[in-house]
Amino acid sequence: MLLLATVYFAALAAASTLLNLLPGLPRARFWFGLPIAAALLAASGWVLLQLVGLDPSVLGLLAAEGAAILLVKLWQLRWGWLAALLFATVTLATLAYLTYAALLSFTTGLGTVGMLGSGLLLLLEVVALSLAVSYLFEIVDRLGTQPVAPSKPDPDHLPHVALQVPAYNEPVEIVTETLQSLAKLDYPHLLVQVVDNNTPDADVWRPLEKLCQELGARFQFIHLENWPGYKAGALNEAVRRLPKEIEVVGIVDADYVVEPDWLRKTVGHFADPNVAFVQSPQDYRDWKDDEYLRGLYHSYKYFFDVSMPARANRNAIIFAGTMGLIRLEALGEIGGWDPDVITEDAEASLRMLANGHRGVYVNHPFGRGLMPLDFDGLKKQRYRWALGGVQILRRHRGLMLRGGGKLTLGQRVHYLLGSIQWFGELLMAAFTLLLLATAIATAMHHQLPIRRITGAALAVPLAFLVTGVLRAVWAIRATSACGWRDAFNALRIWFALSWVVTLACIGGLVTRKPVFLRTPKVQEGEGTLLRALRSSRTEALVAVAALAGAAAMLVRAPSWPAAALAVLLLFQAFLYSNAVWASMAAAGIKLTPTREAYRRSSQSSGEWPQRAGRLLAIPAVAGVFAAVVLVLAALTAPTNVPQTTTPLTGGPPPKSHGPHKSKAPAPAPVSSPPATTVESPPADQSSPIPSPSPS
Repeated sequence: MLLLATVYFAALAAASTLLNLLPGLPRARFWFGLPIAAALLAASGWVLLQLVGLDPSVLGLLAAEGAAILLVKLWQLRWGWLAALLFATVTLATLAYLTYAALLSFTTGLGTVGMLGSGLLLLLEVVALSLAVSYLFEIVDRLGTQPVAPSKPDPDHLPHVALQVPAYNEPVEIVTETLQSLAKLDYPHLLVQVVDNNTPDADVWRPLEKLCQELGARFQFIHLENWPGYKAGALNEAVRRLPKEIEVVGIVDADYVVEPDWLRKTVGHFADPNVAFVQSPQDYRDWKDDEYLRGLYHSYKYFFDVSMPARANRNAIIFAGTMGLIRLEALGEIGGWDPDVITEDAEASLRMLANGHRGVYVNHPFGRGLMPLDFDGLKKQRYRWALGGVQILRRHRGLMLRGGGKLTLGQRVHYLLGSIQWFGELLMAAFTLLLLATAIATAMHHQLPIRRITGAALAVPLAFLVTGVLRAVWAIRATSACGWRDAFNALRIWFALSWVVTLACIGGLVTRKPVFLRTPKVQEGEGTLLRALRSSRTEALVAVAALAGAAAMLVRAPSWPAAALAVLLLFQAFLYSNAVWASMAAAGIKLTPTREAYRRSSQSSGEWPQRAGRLLAIPAVAGVFAAVVLVLAALTAPTNVPQTTTPLTGGPPPKSHGPHKSKAPAPAPVSSPPATTVESPPADQSSPIPSPSPS
């Protein structure tokens, strides 16, 4: 019965996903959405009864399904009926699968070693599928509801504002556009602070100082030499130098061009004394002419188009840095920016919310910057964001788990998931290793000490994977009105960054000191292909290993279960090979004069004002070594019992991310799958299926 429930709910979740892809249906109201949802349930129930017959357990299954949908709808009254149907069926499929996997792990006589291996796999699956459900919640909360009318700012509230422009090693051509746009702001009480943080070459920062002098008294230039604390330390010092009348400070990245009405349309929110910060989306320019840049643009936008509106429904948004305003008094209450956290902006917003303050999200872009033109720079940027998310989790896990201050349950959950979602990529790497181990065991006609799933249940991992990818692409297209190709390329960029996020998670777990990635040196005479392979060589090796594992398994132990596992390995190969594609695509961007200048900017290259540390490769190497040892140990115990194990995963990355210049959780919307064991006549295999994540 449990197997039947698992397969049935997985099929119904897939059908619900396809139904919600139709424009307007997720938020359809009672008179339209309920009849369609009821028709789908009736049709699926009729099919089930035809296949199984009129059995009391089947009727109980259908009753549980209806009750779950009703409970979700009562829990989230703003959701449309089809959105509630989607979330309920995916949750039911997840719970049914995990229960089925748990019973196989602990009640089928696997022995001590088998129970330990299966239990560890089950733990990974619980985390992976929980992340998948969390991604889905954000998507449904954004696309399945009527938007809440935002509060309106008071147009007569015009406090003194200081806009801070942090700069490190920035070409004056790029910063000039930013400062000229700030000079055109329509606002009466304004100071612009340009904070040059540790730029070593005076020939770079002196022209910037001269430009500030030419722009007039509203502009103040600060150069900090050998200053500690990275960007946070520099901004804390700049705050100390502000005039006493300043009430609100804002952050603008050195490559942003800002609209003249930005402050007029946002500062009025501070008329409410409980508002600590106001954030508008980070947006970008100069991307429409290049396919890679279009994909990168939409991968960035996911966080501000999906995650932030969902967070705003529970006063749980993050302060994302650039294009954000913050009440100086609220910043002072928490002691300023924390220089030990790389994502100092997101971390500060958590502490301000814990003090009982409110954040306002104005979902309209008032400024547009430039995106990294180099894949190595993009990887370093994403590494910092992910590492910062892990730092927030380590520092404030007690606050998010046990509560504290004035945080609500919704705020705690959003911030906790925002940090944990980065670990979806680490789970992806773990599932990839398990798939490779399963392929090796199968090719050598051995089995791993792990549970087995056979028959119709083998379709469940693939259902999780395919529907997770579909929901991610759906969310991108629905919020940005882009084409399928651009949405798919956004997903590919999330995949391309999976390995670097994995390294960031490991780094954040094993060290308290921030460690940054280095950008590989470009050798003279290197071609585009060679540069791409050098900057993504690890991902390329993983992809080749996955391809080799799939081929070896099919040649040595051909069977339908082996073919199913090979499909999962091919997906992993595709996932990591996207790093090579992204590196080559970035190298082929046509360089206009603006792009040529921006390539020298730290905003594009991912440079940091202080010397970068060494990459933490030791934990990753140790993990690979341990996995190899375990596989070799398992291979010493041959068995005649045929098996294939396939862990599943499904759900909507990126995360992620999302993808935003603020270094917050991002996540993307596809997740890793649960584990399944597939029975194959001549071989054994265990394999987890990871799904993509946006973060």
